[in-house]
Amino acid sequence: MKSLVLVFVFALVLIESEGIEDWLSHELYPCIKCLCHARSGCWIRQNCARYSIDFNYWKTAGSVVANLDDLPNDKNSYESCMKDENCIVGTIIQFTEKFGRIDCNCDGEFDCKDRAAIHLKGANCEYPEFGAAYAARFNECAKEIGVNTMLEREGTSECTSPKIDVRSN
Repeated sequence: MKSLVLVFVFALVLIESEGIEDWLSHELYPCIKCLCHARSGCWIRQNCARYSIDFNYWKTAGSVVANLDDLPNDKNSYESCMKDENCIVGTIIQFTEKFGRIDCNCDGEFDCKDRAAIHLKGANCEYPEFGAAYAARFNECAKEIGVNTMLEREGTSECTSPKIDVRSN
């Protein structure tokens, strides 16, 4: 009988854990850490959420939830998500994928700089202007994780931001 109970509990835990994706292990997590650091000036994802993820952003990202019993498009689920680092990271990843792989700065690749521009501007990310403080904080982090650094202003005014199929972060 004890064995049966243990098997049941293990199966329940396994089913429960499969419902919420582990965004903190996602290959894009280092990039998301950098854009959050650039946005908020600190390393705490909840601060990034406070500065840049409103209810509409969250809904556009697909209403990522922190708990299996959270309801999509529900204000309480949004608030729960904004307190959960995994959910915040998932929301940003989903949002930056939502519009396709837009080369916002027209450098021929879709990378973390493009994700930062999409995070800030959505689909209208052409010729992104990040500003000195944002670029400096992003670059501090980018050097640590080995991604391309950014300029205060990326691309040119003639940039039309084509969607590209290159699979890189």
